[in-house]
Amino acid sequence: MIVALGDEPLDHGSAQFQPSNLEFTSVDVGNTAGNVIPGQARAKFNIRFNDHHTQDSLRTLIEQRLTQAAGNRVRARIVWEPSNSNVFVTKPGAFTDLAVAAIEEITGRRPELSTSGGTSDARFIAGYCPVIEFGLVGQTMHQVDERTPISDLEKLTRIYRGVLDRYFA
Repeated sequence: MIVALGDEPLDHGSAQFQPSNLEFTSVDVGNTAGNVIPGQARAKFNIRFNDHHTQDSLRTLIEQRLTQAAGNRVRARIVWEPSNSNVFVTKPGAFTDLAVAAIEEITGRRPELSTSGGTSDARFIAGYCPVIEFGLVGQTMHQVDERTPISDLEKLTRIYRGVLDRYFA
């Protein structure tokens, strides 16, 4: 079942996004003994998806693949967890232009607009206002000892101030 769900690509990406990706994060048969054939198995997966899909279209696609792989041999079902992960893209325009200008003024480099950073917390407010995600990226991101040089924080603060000054001008 795992191979059937993960073997075929969900898509090949779009103009703004990388290909959607289904990743298994846990597989468990619940056996405490090593010499017993399991009566059942459970697996968890996560899907990072692009603008070719909605939550509903992905559910339909994955359920079809599971039904086909199970055939009449295996009883299988998916318990879908609630999700707030919807695809969003802030199209280039006045808002992105002012952010690009603020970044370029402080760093001397013109940033590339990209969706390669993965799932963004901006999804929680994307329905209410235009959003971009911009911040520090470093070697220790999401680690216990995450850290960044003070000079990078100071530069980031100046960039954020430049965005706000331009927005409210």
